[in-house]
Amino acid sequence: MRIAIVTEHYYPQLGGITEHVYGQATEFARRGHEVTVIAPKLLVAPKPPVDQAPPREELFEVQRIGRALPIYINASEAVVEAGPFLAAAMKRAYVKGRFDVVHVHNPFGVTMPTIAIMRSRAPVTVATIHSVVPEGYKPLRLFRPLLDILFTHLDAMIAVSDAVIESIQPHFPSLHFRVIPNGVDTEFFSPEAAPLPQLLDGKRNVLFIGRFDPRNGLKHMLQAFTLLRDQRDDVRLVVLGDGPLRSVYQRLVPDELREDVLFEGRIDQARPRYLTSADILCTPCQLASFGMVLLEAMSAGVPVVASRNSGFERLMENGVQGFLIDPPDAEHEFAAAIHLLLEDAEVARRMGAEGRRLAVGNYAWPVVADRLEELYERLLADGGRRRQARQAASA
Repeated sequence: MRIAIVTEHYYPQLGGITEHVYGQATEFARRGHEVTVIAPKLLVAPKPPVDQAPPREELFEVQRIGRALPIYINASEAVVEAGPFLAAAMKRAYVKGRFDVVHVHNPFGVTMPTIAIMRSRAPVTVATIHSVVPEGYKPLRLFRPLLDILFTHLDAMIAVSDAVIESIQPHFPSLHFRVIPNGVDTEFFSPEAAPLPQLLDGKRNVLFIGRFDPRNGLKHMLQAFTLLRDQRDDVRLVVLGDGPLRSVYQRLVPDELREDVLFEGRIDQARPRYLTSADILCTPCQLASFGMVLLEAMSAGVPVVASRNSGFERLMENGVQGFLIDPPDAEHEFAAAIHLLLEDAEVARRMGAEGRRLAVGNYAWPVVADRLEELYERLLADGGRRRQARQAASA
């Protein structure tokens, strides 16, 4: 198959959608498909990862069309594409590629995803929704009539979790969703990754990974760590991530703990090594559609302490791969759960092993790609008749 993957989010941006797109494209290329990732060029490039990793191997073509600016919306980082010739560039990419399948990620994007769907003449066009929509989210209500039209041009709508469906279905009751989750490279995020020597000095390591968006809960993580240090002095907090609020979070660290709270910056390919250097991954995130950070930790065999939100509680089971804490600002409960796992090595080992088993069995890229490939093949065999019927019914 000739497959186009259209995404607003791709390297040098880091994040869950970027990881998913790279994994999806890599797995399909390994299977012999002709894959093209279509993504914008960033007008403002993010800081390069401090681990100075070599460029990732890309077994597929990457086409850059349009220009994108970073923005903050829904308490998280996003991008919006600009430029008067974006539609023409998308059309040229489609004509050149002669794609059998166009797969658009994040179809709620204002410009590039909309153009990608409307301009597609491929036999099959599908979209994946990655985000939970907060209750009462006004932009979704405002643009619902236009989205109703847009979605008639799709042959299938995919959600990465039931949490996504539950947040969106009330706005679009007639839509049918298929759940196909995010995938993880279980060979890259592996318990066999070499730990970092500088973190093997006898201190126990609690790891936090995430952009410094308010909803990712770093404020609560720092407070939980402060409480934990009231109980024990053999533990440090390692923070991977960055953002405009970095200086704000650094000021939240008490002076006496500054040497044991390491702000490591944006880390890309060294993340598996940080994970295997960690005793626990902790994430008091307020809102999540799935939980790529959790999945990568579980794939590396690391037990997890996480907030009980609609995305995380469908990915892991409380007391099996780790602990789920409710609400996300329950800082004393987070500290207590971390302390328990640091005290009981057998429980921590068992939870890490269960996480690894779950990641390999349910979320490894060969498993997820099988489901996507089956969907593409079924829709291609159908000849796109479902989309034609929907468009005729809406005319």
